[in-house]
Amino acid sequence: MQMWTESQRRWRKNGRRGVSPIIATILLVAITVVLAAVLYILISGLTKGPGNTPLGTALAMGSPQAGTNGTANTYTIAITPSSGLTPASLSFQVLSSTGVITVLPAGSTVTIIGPQACLVATYTFASNVWANGPVTATNHCTPVGTTTTVLTSGMQFYLSSGTTNLQGTGSSLSAVGVGTFSGSVPIALP
Repeated sequence: MQMWTESQRRWRKNGRRGVSPIIATILLVAITVVLAAVLYILISGLTKGPGNTPLGTALAMGSPQAGTNGTANTYTIAITPSSGLTPASLSFQVLSSTGVITVLPAGSTVTIIGPQACLVATYTFASNVWANGPVTATNHCTPVGTTTTVLTSGMQFYLSSGTTNLQGTGSSLSAVGVGTFSGSVPIALP
């Protein structure tokens, strides 16, 4: 059996000493908080699905101007988009004063017009499909894609309701978010 001297016993007793209980508690709480924050960041990235950006934060529409260019059943609406909004991020509905979707006749469209009267894209109500603006002698746009063209201030929506006269009916045009955008932005038609 080995005998320990007094100095060896003291050294061995000092070697077993850890941090104080208060410091240990603070360290445990700090480690837990850091791990919880890292786990939250990882999990929050997984829980986001499509349609999480509210459309109302990405699109503002001005007051519609009825009967543009003397044409009945038409409206011009100034827009102020943000957040990388593209035509493909939108679909449209016309709602009656009671909130029922109004079925518009064939040929009813919403056209996006750029700053130099450039036809960017056209949305057709009958098919719920976007088409790129044509490149013609009067349309000085370069070819664009409805999924890649980012809407900017200075552009306008041009609503043509075909043979349906919406003036004075209390109807509203509602832009509906598609893909990464959710919700809708309604605007009353005069």
